Amino acid sequence: MTATGLKINQTYEIEGISASPLMVRMMEMGVMPGKSISLLQKAPFKGPMAFLIEGNILALRIEEADLIQIKGS
Repeated sequence: MTATGLKINQTYEIEGISASPLMVRMMEMGVMPGKSISLLQKAPFKGPMAFLIEGNILALRIEEADLIQIKGS
């Protein structure tokens, strides 16, 4: 499962990031394996998504959120 499939206000754990030119940038923003992540808000019409990652709010496009692999479910 990727971050695009998360339910609002439920906490998950990041398993990894898919190989992409954005991988290093995402890691610099704090998207790292083992950190907790939860979806705060989702904009309508496939707009950006707001995530809470270890106390930091991060807005990502759907294409970026789809790179984040989630443990479980």
